[in-house]
Amino acid sequence: MNPRLTRSQQKTICSQLGNVKFQLLYKASIHGFTGAAFHQRCDNLNPTVSVGYNASGFVFGGYTKQPFNQSGQYGYDDQAFLFSFNGEKLLKYPVTNPQYAVKMIANSGPYFGESLVLVNGSQAVVYSNVGSYYNFSAADMHGNDLKLTECEVYQVEGDPHKYRENMQTPHRKVFDTLQTQDFLAVRQQYHSVSQARVLLIGPVGAGKSSFFNSINSVFRGHVTNQAIAGSSATSLTTQVSSCEGLKQSVHISTSYQCNNVQF
Repeated sequence: MNPRLTRSQQKTICSQLGNVKFQLLYKASIHGFTGAAFHQRCDNLNPTVSVGYNASGFVFGGYTKQPFNQSGQYGYDDQAFLFSFNGEKLLKYPVTNPQYAVKMIANSGPYFGESLVLVNGSQAVVYSNVGSYYNFSAADMHGNDLKLTECEVYQVEGDPHKYRENMQTPHRKVFDTLQTQDFLAVRQQYHSVSQARVLLIGPVGAGKSSFFNSINSVFRGHVTNQAIAGSSATSLTTQVSSCEGLKQSVHISTSYQCNNVQF
């Protein structure tokens, strides 16, 4: 099956969830615009993103971490949201009453509260009720065009909520004392040093001269090639050489020299 949701649109929705990707489960034009076809392929698979398309060009749908089933009950989901695209811009509508985020109805497709139902009543139509459990504009959501040309359901692969939790916790201990002002203070303690020499040691082709040229170019504001770089025939590795260039710049107060040396 080829997804109708473009890669750009998939990436935009994924950016709301974390480090995840989509796997297409259900495509109504292939499997049928029926609740039975939807539930056969999507029940007990979660989280999911459901997407509807109409002839007016609107792309809209919803996300839920709750697995779909046919129990007739509501499902609680405080992370659920509806969405629509305005060009490439995503309009997001978070659930306002998580207790009624989704509903498990046998003869319909994805059922988001009492607000948005795709493949409603096993027909290629949308049910829309603004302001019940999600707040959105019908004009922005689907342009009041309630006939579906396609409906897709994607499983979200990965753990978006675990990803968010991990992003809130540093991978290593962070020392609060290591602030920018501390580094500036260290530099001020050595204001009497008029010149510093940096020794770069490594074999031919390691990138010593290229490193110097890159740093030199940054401070000069244009591309330079003062230190000759290349293979053993052209490089400066075979000799001790002093490449003084940074001290000519007016952008920094300290003078630096980079020496290429091979032992």
